[in-house]
Amino acid sequence: MTTLALTLPSGPAMYAQSTAPASPAYAAVHLHCARFAETSRSDIETETARGAVKATAERDGIWSFRARDSSGGVVLESWYDSLSLRRRSGESEVAADTDGLIGGRYRGLLRPAGGYVEIGRPFLPEEVAEVADLSGAARDLLPPLPTKPLEVGESWKDAGLEVSRLQDTVAAGRPLLHFRLEARGETREVVPRGDTTPIPVRQTTVEQGDIFWSPRLGLVRRTRDITTEATIPSGGRIRQPVRSRVAQRVELTRLPSRPACK
Repeated sequence: MTTLALTLPSGPAMYAQSTAPASPAYAAVHLHCARFAETSRSDIETETARGAVKATAERDGIWSFRARDSSGGVVLESWYDSLSLRRRSGESEVAADTDGLIGGRYRGLLRPAGGYVEIGRPFLPEEVAEVADLSGAARDLLPPLPTKPLEVGESWKDAGLEVSRLQDTVAAGRPLLHFRLEARGETREVVPRGDTTPIPVRQTTVEQGDIFWSPRLGLVRRTRDITTEATIPSGGRIRQPVRSRVAQRVELTRLPSRPACK
C-alpha cells in the first residue's frame, strides 16, 4: 500500500495493475496555469586545511506557469509566486529578502521529453544570490522523460541517465505512472559566482529520484536525492585545496490551479 501526498481529490492509494507501455510527454495542456510547491533541504560540509565547516540551506517556493505549444515543444513562462531562502552555519542564520525575485519571469522552450532551452531569466538580486544561485532554477525543475514507451520493469537510458518504469499507483482513484530516475555526472571545471574564469575541480554528482505522472494532468510529483562531492586542488588563485560534500533533498508537488488563470 502506497500513500502519496498529491493534490488530487481525497481517497485511498493502492497499486495499479496496468502494465501497458507508457510514454509520457510534456504538453501545454499539462502546464498552462499549473502551480507547484517546491522544497529543498541541503546539508553542506566544506573542508580546508583550517578544518571543516558545516551548513544547511533551505528553500521553499511556489511556482506558477503559463504555457503554449509550438513546433519545437512547449513555450514556457515560469515564476516564483512566493519564495523563502535560509542558510545556517554554526550559530549564524541568513534569511534572504526575496521580494526582488518574486514574479520575475523565467522563459524557455521545454522539449516533449524534457530538456529546457533557456530564452530569458529574471534579474537575480545580490541578497538572493548570496544564499542560493537561482539563475538557472527553471532549467532542471521539470524531470527528463523516457523517449520511448516503457512497460513495467523496462528502462530507458541516455548519457549518464537511466529512467525505469516501476509498478504504477492509483491516487484518489486516478492512475499514476511511476518512474525511477538515476543519474550520474562529472565536472572538471567550474566558474565561481561573480567570476568569468573557470577553475579546475573534480566534481561528481549522483542523483536518484521518483517521478509520478498522471495521464490527464501530467507531472504531479517529483522527488530528488542529490549528492555532490567536489575537490578543488591548490594552484593559481586557489591557495589551499578544498573539499566539499552537499546532500540535497528536493520535492516538487502539483497544487490546484488558480480558477482565474487564463
